[in-house]
Amino acid sequence: MKKLFSLVLLLTTFICIAVSSQARTLTGKAVKIADGDTFTLLMEGNRTARIRLHGIDAPEIRGGQPFSRAAKNCLSDMIAGQTVTVDVRDTDRYGRYIGVVSTPSVPDVNLQMLIAGMAWHYRHYDNTPAYVKAEHDARASRTGLWRDKKPINPYDWRKKK
Repeated sequence: MKKLFSLVLLLTTFICIAVSSQARTLTGKAVKIADGDTFTLLMEGNRTARIRLHGIDAPEIRGGQPFSRAAKNCLSDMIAGQTVTVDVRDTDRYGRYIGVVSTPSVPDVNLQMLIAGMAWHYRHYDNTPAYVKAEHDARASRTGLWRDKKPINPYDWRKKK
């Protein structure tokens, strides 16, 4: 009886892990790019979800922060109209899914935004070494928004506005 109970408990745990890992991945078409770190995902059954890229913070469209249009265009060029997969890490206070986004040709869209110099690494929420290095390298080579003499972190921009 004890072995049967242990087996049932083990199987239940395995099923719960499998279900939760499946629920943490979203797939669909990127249909509307809001800015350099947020877009709308169209999934099966015409369901939509707002997605925020994990670990990065792109310049703000609202208020016209420098490089905001360039960041939006960069993200759009990578994902607009494409099938994307979102590895969901969390949700935010606005109900958006926060995740790492990939396409068949770009394994980590979030990282590519940092490499292109179109976003800050959001260190408060992430410590991925590749993200740290990508921002450092983009800053050092003055790529993208790092060409600006005094780039303003989007967090500070939002506080001012």
